[in-house]
Amino acid sequence: MAEIVLGVGSSHGPTIQSRPDRWPALGVKDMEDPRYSFEEVLKSAPPGMAEQITPEKMQERYEAIQRAIAKLSTVMVEAAADVIVVISNPHGVPPADRMEPVFGIYMSESDSTIARSGHQTSARRQARPVQQEPERRVEDYATSPELADHLMRSLIDEGIDVASCFQSHATAGIEGPFTFPYDLFLPDRTSAAVVPFLLSRYLPHQATPARCYEVGKAIRRSIEAWDSDKTVAIFASGGLSHQILDEELDRRVIDALLSKDAETLCYLPREQLNRAPGTPEILNWVVLAGAMEQEDMTLIDYIPCYRSLAGTGHGVTLGYWK
Repeated sequence: MAEIVLGVGSSHGPTIQSRPDRWPALGVKDMEDPRYSFEEVLKSAPPGMAEQITPEKMQERYEAIQRAIAKLSTVMVEAAADVIVVISNPHGVPPADRMEPVFGIYMSESDSTIARSGHQTSARRQARPVQQEPERRVEDYATSPELADHLMRSLIDEGIDVASCFQSHATAGIEGPFTFPYDLFLPDRTSAAVVPFLLSRYLPHQATPARCYEVGKAIRRSIEAWDSDKTVAIFASGGLSHQILDEELDRRVIDALLSKDAETLCYLPREQLNRAPGTPEILNWVVLAGAMEQEDMTLIDYIPCYRSLAGTGHGVTLGYWK
């Protein structure tokens, strides 16, 4: 049977992937973000923000991020997992006229290894005019349709309804957050296959933290029941709080992760999770905590990276379970 050898949580996004001289520009974008009132956030900003956004402080935090990335990269390379199940979210404004699922799995091939009913055969599809594909958004990477199919089947058997995306090629429809493990930690895209697991961060179709924790436990059961000799890592891509940085929430989540406090994780206040557009990515970590509840978490670092007088920024966090 397959073996889970590692759990990983890491923030993604422009803060962790850009130099500190670019962070003030992110703060300017925060001022223009239509999803919340910057003026209201400014009124309630913690004291001492001017000291938090000096070039020296930003450089200090940038260097801390680089040290954390190097350490986590070493952990991932040493684990040498054959497959990585990446838990992340769609980004941007949800498109109109298209269903957006709460949970979903990218199946990684146009023809899944599971026989599908109600679909045209490959030959019939090829007989129709082929619509021009949009340019790919990410580079090709290795995939594991066998594990994707197994997850789909076993999660549905457990009463967890998941959407599926049968892709014409490995990167079709995939956003960068799902391939993020390659970007900073595993630059060799053939070293491990990726199975993207989608979790909505949007309201109203946003799962409760308790549901996310239970889904994480089910993902673990599914992987451990997979009839394969492959090793698997589970990667939560995203979080913690952003664009409004909430240190109190972040530290409460981290303390709960470290102490295996499932009750706190399962009952995080929805209004606090949704105070800023990016903060619901914490749910990715809740799924991971459910999957890795048998192991202890090692926190590499938590780096609150402020970028405006309003206290906007990103609670950059990196850690692992093994």
